[in-house]
Amino acid sequence: MLESHREAAPGSGYVSQEVVSLVPLDRITPSYISGQDTPLLKIDTQGYEWAVLDGALATLPKIKGVQVELSALPLYEGQHLWQETIARLQREGFTLWSLQPAFTDHRSGRTLQWDGLFFRQ
Repeated sequence: MLESHREAAPGSGYVSQEVVSLVPLDRITPSYISGQDTPLLKIDTQGYEWAVLDGALATLPKIKGVQVELSALPLYEGQHLWQETIARLQREGFTLWSLQPAFTDHRSGRTLQWDGLFFRQ
């Protein structure tokens, strides 16, 4: 988490660390989406969205919709911003359907992050 995030949300911040294993979506999703007509993928990973997409290259063509956080400015180290994420999902065949404010700087009122909803046409 970058200082820009902590400044906008003073109550946020790391309180501890935990080691977890990461598994690409391509390895686990087949059993969850098999036989489903309209699977939706929600990505809420605090700046790790790109890595989730990288681990879902075989899964994405089977997904009908994606909900993902889109940041207007860097909030997490190494994250991609909204324009890059929109462009990537468009290359994957998705169209931006709607934007909902998700995170706003309480001091200025500026929207820092939206939830973007994308669907295949």
